[in-house]
Amino acid sequence: MSSAAAPDTVAEALAAHLVRNGLPPDGGASERFAVVRLGRLPYPIPNTSARRRAVKLHDLNHLVTGYGTDLAGESEISAWELASGGCQRYVAAWALDLSGLLMGLIAFPRRTVRAFQAGHVAHNLYGYPYAGLLDRPMPDVMDRVQHAGGRRSARLPAPVLLAGCVVAAVPTSLLFGLAWIVATPLWWASKRKPRLGTT
Repeated sequence: MSSAAAPDTVAEALAAHLVRNGLPPDGGASERFAVVRLGRLPYPIPNTSARRRAVKLHDLNHLVTGYGTDLAGESEISAWELASGGCQRYVAAWALDLSGLLMGLIAFPRRTVRAFQAGHVAHNLYGYPYAGLLDRPMPDVMDRVQHAGGRRSARLPAPVLLAGCVVAAVPTSLLFGLAWIVATPLWWASKRKPRLGTT
């Protein structure tokens, strides 16, 4: 891709990212459920307001890291976000990332650990206002992520932080398993229910 064709702003890069990954223009914010696929098994997650707020910045973290939106990529971004300062006040992001980390350590251990190590020397975007980032040039936002400055010095050593995240991930993943049992029949019912205005 030539430099002239490269997106100038975060908003332009985000729009291209959504198209490239087959995602709707709003990133799925209008959907009742977000669906992660574990192979052929659908894993529906209620698309709560807390998740919708978090996923906007989560998508921007995908942009600056280049991690994919497949199962391996979501495991990597989960590890990276946890190591790069955590998810701030976004409770839904903490829960999703902890579960994603555990899944990644089981299914893609090397890639997940590498992503955690990369995040430990970076800084994610959860501490920034989403709307204020959209008009920023991509190089400026990349620089914020790559140069965390003194913020890194306050972090626990990477192995200690990873161990703590794994301990927290186990009960979180169990709760997600229970949520899946409840959410799956509701998701199937929503798929079969005709929408207003359709025949």
